[in-house]
Amino acid sequence: MAPAFAWIGGMIVAVLAAIVMTIAIRRVLPMLEAALGLSMFAMGFALHASGFFAGQGPWPVFFIVAVSHTIAGWAIWQRQRRLGQP
Repeated sequence: MAPAFAWIGGMIVAVLAAIVMTIAIRRVLPMLEAALGLSMFAMGFALHASGFFAGQGPWPVFFIVAVSHTIAGWAIWQRQRRLGQP
């Protein structure tokens, strides 16, 4: 039960970090796709370099980065669409 809560909590933190990183990078790079790509690279590199998932292969890092940035990109896109921003 505890590992499931750890994964859920970790995903929530990862989504929030992805949103914050993408918005921060977007202040420099105006395109959402470029900001998401650079944010994905930075988060994946940081998770891999930290060694947090050492010995488990690349898939946990890939899963966390892909899912969190998918949710973050969707949330940012929905916010833009509702506010009528380009």
